[in-house]
Amino acid sequence: MKLYNKILFLTIMQLAAILLFGIYQIQSLYLTQKTAFDQKSLIQSEMIQKRFEEKLESLQKTAQILINSQEVITGIISNDTDMLYNWSKLFLSSSIDKIHFIDLDGTIISRGELEFRFADDVSKRFYVQQALQNDTFLGIDLVDGEECLVYAKRVKQYGQKPIGIISIALIIDDALLASMVQGTTMSIAYHSEHQTLSTTKEQKLTNASSLHVMLQAGSIKEASFNIGLTSAEELSALKEARTNFFVGIGFALIILVLALHFTLLKHLREYKALAQVLIDFYEDRLDIKEVIATIKQVTKERTTPEVKKIAEALFNMSQKVADTQNALELLSSTDQLTNLSNRRKLEECLEQKLKESERGSFFSIVMIDIDRFKTINDTYGHEIGDHVLIHTARLMRESIRTSDILGRWGGEEFLLILPQTSLEGALVMAEQMRSTIHHFTFEHYPQRVTMSLGVSIHHVGDTPNSILRRADNALYRAKNSGRNRVEHED
Repeated sequence: MKLYNKILFLTIMQLAAILLFGIYQIQSLYLTQKTAFDQKSLIQSEMIQKRFEEKLESLQKTAQILINSQEVITGIISNDTDMLYNWSKLFLSSSIDKIHFIDLDGTIISRGELEFRFADDVSKRFYVQQALQNDTFLGIDLVDGEECLVYAKRVKQYGQKPIGIISIALIIDDALLASMVQGTTMSIAYHSEHQTLSTTKEQKLTNASSLHVMLQAGSIKEASFNIGLTSAEELSALKEARTNFFVGIGFALIILVLALHFTLLKHLREYKALAQVLIDFYEDRLDIKEVIATIKQVTKERTTPEVKKIAEALFNMSQKVADTQNALELLSSTDQLTNLSNRRKLEECLEQKLKESERGSFFSIVMIDIDRFKTINDTYGHEIGDHVLIHTARLMRESIRTSDILGRWGGEEFLLILPQTSLEGALVMAEQMRSTIHHFTFEHYPQRVTMSLGVSIHHVGDTPNSILRRADNALYRAKNSGRNRVEHED
């Protein structure tokens, strides 16, 4: 796997692990909050349920208190409207809106909420018929044209003989609904065929449920109480926060991956460029000088500090390799005694000049030999002989141009290559050289040193051997003509 893919894969795996852990934490928090929210809603629902049951119990208890009163029984038997009114008026409260005493014919004897309204017939009302037939009624019915929670019960003298009916009613209105949900975040709605009431303006309650109360509603159809949340803002906010977190994490992950992708490309491209330079050098597509130039360019460019430091290290290392290579090349092409080019180097230079001559350039060569050098060695020893060779080489090097190439051909023989030099120029150069040596006084050799020189020029179609042979023949003639002279090719 490539380094880029490996780094990207490992990083994405770590980010994914962090993301999954974050999702798990957020989801756990959400579920915890939702559980608390549901628990809170359940507690409030049970509270409302309890309040509703307490109101129904209040109706039944009030009715039972009045039924147990002997004065009330006497009032019903005697149709004493005033006494019943005074008794019922004492029990009207916020939980009881209407108290009616009714005889067995369905005629109202007294109304606790209206002193002067009585003697009307309510025998057709469902709650009256149910109380007469079944002894009690607990449910919803119209009382004086208003929908009410009604508890009606037969009143019996001595607990056995029915003498009338008492009905206790609580009007179903906005005040009743508001009192049931007071102090909670819940809402309650009442719906029947005649009206719809609600403590909220919302059309529909959230998580709505019915009150669990067995009510009779024979004359009021579709009567029901529903409780639920006015709105689920708290839960919605939590859901929104969870969604926003997931979306945010998703965007962050995408941005991180893109940032990582481009950062890796940028950094790895720089590393790859440096590595490619070394590969090209290893596979001989670049020499050490080109490597140095390329790395030097990298160190000048704006790049990361790490890559720049590596480039600088490679540059220094390449520079040392180049220096070592140059030293080795110099050592392999230099005569150690005279510090002139050796024969191998001279042969390479001669080959190069012949190639250049194919493009119109020309040159001359001078073959040089120190006269009677063997006598110097035999007479004064090799140490003096080396002394003569060293200083002769120095004098010759000092008498030539920068572009000229001078080297030790072997023993006491030297070869001089003169680029862009005609035969006449080469003869002048050779004569000056001969004269310089002839008139030089050596420090450790008391006699004069002379040398013979053979000059030849380049001809079309020359080979190294052909031009060297003509120069060597000229040198041979100089030797045979008495030495210490310059001869040129025929």
